Amino acid sequence: MRFLALLLAVTSAAALLPAAETPPGPSMMSSIPVSSHDPRIAYMGRVALTGDEARMGFPGITMRFVYRGPAPVLRLSASSANCYFNLACNGWDPVVIHLNLGENKIQLPTGEAPPQGWLVELVRRTESWQGVVVFQGLVLPAGCELLPPPPWPGRRLMFIGDSITSGEYVERFPPENISTPRAANAARSFGMLLGRWLQAQVHLISCGGRGIIRDWTGKTDGINAPQFFQRALPDDPAARWNHADYMPDAIVICLGTNDFSKDLPNEAAYTKAYDDFVGEIRLAHPGAALLLAESSILGGAPGTADRAKRDQLRRTLEAVVSRRRAAGDQRIIVAPISHFPGTPGNAHPVAFQHEQIALELLQPIRALTGW
Repeated sequence: MRFLALLLAVTSAAALLPAAETPPGPSMMSSIPVSSHDPRIAYMGRVALTGDEARMGFPGITMRFVYRGPAPVLRLSASSANCYFNLACNGWDPVVIHLNLGENKIQLPTGEAPPQGWLVELVRRTESWQGVVVFQGLVLPAGCELLPPPPWPGRRLMFIGDSITSGEYVERFPPENISTPRAANAARSFGMLLGRWLQAQVHLISCGGRGIIRDWTGKTDGINAPQFFQRALPDDPAARWNHADYMPDAIVICLGTNDFSKDLPNEAAYTKAYDDFVGEIRLAHPGAALLLAESSILGGAPGTADRAKRDQLRRTLEAVVSRRRAAGDQRIIVAPISHFPGTPGNAHPVAFQHEQIALELLQPIRALTGW
């Protein structure tokens, strides 16, 4: 209990202050570095393992390890000052770690772990446009020992989407309504919540502002879902992802909000592009159940521009599903999503609205998977 009290005290301070550099001391002279590739460090989510580093761009990536003895030091590098993680110990409520730009050495609180060890989990709250994080491994002080981590669940889910799927601005509430990187928390997104409910692993393959054919500004020549789906790091074409490394049981596609951000795209061209992307997904994951979801941001009031966008997106989803089911693919459906208006200052759904989205997706996922 003393260790947990210290953990909460020290890491709660990190929720308000950037992660501080730990000056080397006499104990560091006998410390042992542990690579980020060590099998005793487990990852859930797409991580680019290169050299001796684990690079993280997508939101929701979870890293876990178990140690006993004196507490280790985590070595992390951030490409911006907008990178945040949740840090939890043995399933306790997490605290927030805010990384400094550049190198960070995060000293876990002192006080020896018991013989069975402490399970430490870090979950990436933010996404790629807010910065890429490089995990450079652990430094173990004398007497610290890593133990095998518990296995991930056998069930596997994947969510392909944009900022909604990423949990962008999920932790805000009127009248505060703060839309900052601190308000993002992928761990509270509907996809991660469904993973907990269904006892499944989750990969969030999502990038804020992107769509099928264009981004939220209307640009068509940038990186959108068909491109970042193939990558371990969304904006790095050299970081190719091996789809065989994670074969999901079910995939939920939550795209369209940004394609319709400016105006209505050409319906025939958009439907073809969506169908082509589903074909790429099906090629990579032939056995997965596919759910094509509506947008929670697009409203439904009759006669509004949002309603026209919602109706066209729904027609696209139905056309893709109809064509593929006629061709023999019976494990693909349209997943209706209601309109969740966020807050007066920002249209992104907040945490309790993500729970409502998860509830709407729960039964369709169970129906297709048999869970």
